[in-house]
Amino acid sequence: MRKQSFSVEIEANPGDLRQMKHYLHKWQPDFVSISNLSRYSYEEMVQCARYIQTDLNIPVVIHLTGLTHTKEQIKKAFNELMDLNIRNFLLVRGNIHHNMHIEDDFNYASDLIKYVNQLDTDSKINVVAGCYPDIHVLADSLTEDIEYLKQKVNSGVDSLISLMCFDNKRIYKFLDKSREFGINVPIRIGIMPITDPFKRHYLTHNDVKMPEFSEEEDNLLENGINYAVNQINDLYEHNVNGIHLYTHNDWMVSDRVFENIKQNL
Repeated sequence: MRKQSFSVEIEANPGDLRQMKHYLHKWQPDFVSISNLSRYSYEEMVQCARYIQTDLNIPVVIHLTGLTHTKEQIKKAFNELMDLNIRNFLLVRGNIHHNMHIEDDFNYASDLIKYVNQLDTDSKINVVAGCYPDIHVLADSLTEDIEYLKQKVNSGVDSLISLMCFDNKRIYKFLDKSREFGINVPIRIGIMPITDPFKRHYLTHNDVKMPEFSEEEDNLLENGINYAVNQINDLYEHNVNGIHLYTHNDWMVSDRVFENIKQNL
């Protein structure tokens, strides 16, 4: 059992089952979260979840988003996942994209969290939620953001995973402030190596503050890996609860990061 956790997020691509088997077996993460990106279907997400949890014997965390789902849709998915013995849920509001159909049942993550906890009549689930060291785009200050985070945690959250942040000083400030507000659940820090223009565009589109090196075209792959490794090792040295590596199914990059931090695991 690791003192500080190491977990990964992957995309629900059934075409990657061979890579999943190889790398997840090698890394042995404490859990694998499976994102529900629109390019993969709910059925593909369930297929990958069943494979990882049943065949690879690694706990799975399934994403459910509020903005694009009704209560009935969430209830149906919840019951199906419980029947598959999936008990870990990352419950998020979701980002608004162009041409996205928005439902009215869950305007905030806390609404979704409360509803799913109501469905869990036997107290069998583990609820994970998101947090924002760089401050949520809808908050005016770090204090206001953490006040909202406190409300979210109080609605029934067992642990938190942060959105990407590339400045550890901001992360430590966020962690200290969260503890001051009595947020005592484990907080795992999300890390995504910036190693290609697509990831850079993805992060910029999601209002993530970018490090200076990301603006350079030369050696983006090597610089991105080195930056992620140094950031993770510093976080582990400062005794964070854990690291959550956003892989984007970039298996070779993720493995190179793992190879250089595994001495801390």
